Amino acid sequence: MAHPDLGLALSALALASFVSILWRLSRIGKRLKDYPPGPPTLPVIGNLHQIPSEKRHQKFGQWAQEYGPIYSLMLGTKVYVVLSADYAIRDLIDKRGPIYASRPDLYIAQHVVSGGFRILFMEANETWKMARKLANRVLKIETARTYVPYQDLENKAMLLDMLEDPDHFIDHLRRYTASLTTQMTFGFRTTSIQDPKFKEAFDVWALILIPGQKLCMLTRLDIRHSLGADGYQGEPRTLQM
Repeated sequence: MAHPDLGLALSALALASFVSILWRLSRIGKRLKDYPPGPPTLPVIGNLHQIPSEKRHQKFGQWAQEYGPIYSLMLGTKVYVVLSADYAIRDLIDKRGPIYASRPDLYIAQHVVSGGFRILFMEANETWKMARKLANRVLKIETARTYVPYQDLENKAMLLDMLEDPDHFIDHLRRYTASLTTQMTFGFRTTSIQDPKFKEAFDVWALILIPGQKLCMLTRLDIRHSLGADGYQGEPRTLQM
């Protein structure tokens, strides 16, 4: 027969764990007092429900008039600071560049989709410095001049595709950008939009960018990431104004 004190201790531990989880969840989506002002938030999702699917710039302009040239948006566990005036951009990005040289922790785009290797979303660490040096080697002016023949070839191929099949205009643009990238990076062309690797890449991004699924995935994965349920331990980030 179980000792009554043991049962009481287990009950207290379970209650404490439940309260701790609720407390951590209540902090998700909440704007801290030292952050720039912004629109009211809801628990967990913050301002996600207020981001329009179209003409977002108009909504951002309205918030700038209401909250000033520097305001914040709470998108799940992420904090976005919006700069809507040229002097604010110069003061924070130009004059204080070393503070903001890194990137925010974009969990889905970087860790889920890209395996942590997408340069655009990397934090300013040693891996990023190495990747930046490699990118500089292949993108500097002297090297970029050698890509002109590839660009000329893909330009002509895209124009021919548009003449022969104008109804799939967007698909031709996608194939053009993909083929130009694979030529310069890996040495082979993407000659058809039906290419398996090409379709796989766009199918993954299309799934993520569907508005309803994006909100669901973003909220679920970011909550797991915030609670450490997925095993990823990111470094805490502080906002410096």
